Amino acid sequence: MIRSLRRWVATIAAIALPAASAQAEWLEASHKRFVIYADMSPKALNAFASDLERFDSAMRFLFPNPQDEIDSANRVTIFVVSNEDVVETLARSENVAGFYRPSASGSIIVTPRNTSSEVKEFNNRLVLFHEYAHHVTLSNSTNYYPSWVTEGLAEFFSTTAIKADGTVAIGLPNNARTYSLQVSNPIAAETLLTSDTQVFDEEQVAQKYARGWLLTHYLMLGKTRPGQLGDYIKLVNSGTPSLDAARKVFGDLDKLDRELNAYRSRSYLMGAAIPPGKLPIGEVTIRPLDAGQAAMMPFRIQSAVGVDAKTAALLAAKARPVANAYPTNSWVQRALAEIEYDASNDDAALAAADRALAADPKNMMALIYKGRVALRRAAVAKSTDPAVWREARRWFLKANAIDPNFALPFVLYHESYARAGERPNASAIDGLVRAMDLVPQDTGLRFNVGVQLLMQGDRIGARQALAPVASNPHGGRENRASAMLKLLDSGATAEAVLAAAKPPKADTPPAKQ
Repeated sequence: MIRSLRRWVATIAAIALPAASAQAEWLEASHKRFVIYADMSPKALNAFASDLERFDSAMRFLFPNPQDEIDSANRVTIFVVSNEDVVETLARSENVAGFYRPSASGSIIVTPRNTSSEVKEFNNRLVLFHEYAHHVTLSNSTNYYPSWVTEGLAEFFSTTAIKADGTVAIGLPNNARTYSLQVSNPIAAETLLTSDTQVFDEEQVAQKYARGWLLTHYLMLGKTRPGQLGDYIKLVNSGTPSLDAARKVFGDLDKLDRELNAYRSRSYLMGAAIPPGKLPIGEVTIRPLDAGQAAMMPFRIQSAVGVDAKTAALLAAKARPVANAYPTNSWVQRALAEIEYDASNDDAALAAADRALAADPKNMMALIYKGRVALRRAAVAKSTDPAVWREARRWFLKANAIDPNFALPFVLYHESYARAGERPNASAIDGLVRAMDLVPQDTGLRFNVGVQLLMQGDRIGARQALAPVASNPHGGRENRASAMLKLLDSGATAEAVLAAAKPPKADTPPAKQ
């Protein structure tokens, strides 16, 4: 998530839905790594998508990942909304300019078409590149970064410029963080390096982004500590605590602070350029959405971002009349199936899914929502009939057959065993691990894999799954993962570690996967 530089000036009493203007023409830009939905001109979207395509290629050139060969896996959906007000409303959080939410059900980025900051460098491209950098740098299922590195890298790549000849320039000045960089009392390197175990206020969070960018830039392009960032990350991934790894690799941290302060004071920082010949360029296809898709898009965005019980009911009431006008549009009916499911309107969800499948028998998400309704009904009825659970699982198997590289059917197939009160079979466990490999950015999924592997006696695999979750200091499961990791490293029994995985009574699960 990237924070806006402007202050929140009004209180929103209720969740408002992003509405398309009367003149809006929603377009889709499709690429093997991403799909963009935006109400902008074809020319503007083509430039927007082409720049992102080159940015994606540059990121993967610098962070190669064997999983990139699976083109259909973990494609991120980017919703371009009109401005930061809409972003904040969707995020249900103030002072947010854009956000990234990874999920087995489909990772998303919400980013503004226009930004209102007085700092010209804080623009829509910076926001998009910051969030997209998260998607790429967190995409390796076997490695992870402490959060200061995650944010430092996102800030480092957010200032990337795409030149007219296709050259990608990285490491450019981060003028949007000038104020935080120039404060007289910046956070010390030791504080930054242990930030995963601390709770920061708003000013300290801004410092973490700024100082994280500075240290990342210094280690990557400063030329005085070559290879140290990679060595530090390797040590952390081997189980060495962040501070111990830093002292071993960086040495005297007070000296590192002095070097950083001197580096900050330079009048010019070196960047780097990746020539276009080194970057493979894929195809981006742009098409206008049909009338039904365009009319449904504002509600689809809200649904994808997530709802709670109250907003789900409100959303369904608003989306239903629009969907009713396009009963044979498979895309629209699939969107309605999700919205009705989230509002606990199971009959309506099934009817929408059936209409979607009548128009397109290979509508994968319509199959999934038929399975989700069947799962929920079986669980509510506390069914002990194996045939009922097999019927629910059948829909996920059908969806998997359409796209074996989509993570959600694996997750739901595994979940069905817990709902049935049964032990998952080997196929279900393998599928859950496969889902994590496909969407390693999903912390909730990683947490569940860690628990499952620990139950299987695989402590090494459990640690590998939980470590990235533990470095995410946002509470809930992340805090439990941190406690579990400490117990694992201390040699505690599996029973003790699993006890730490149980949520406190006040810990409410998210509204949707």
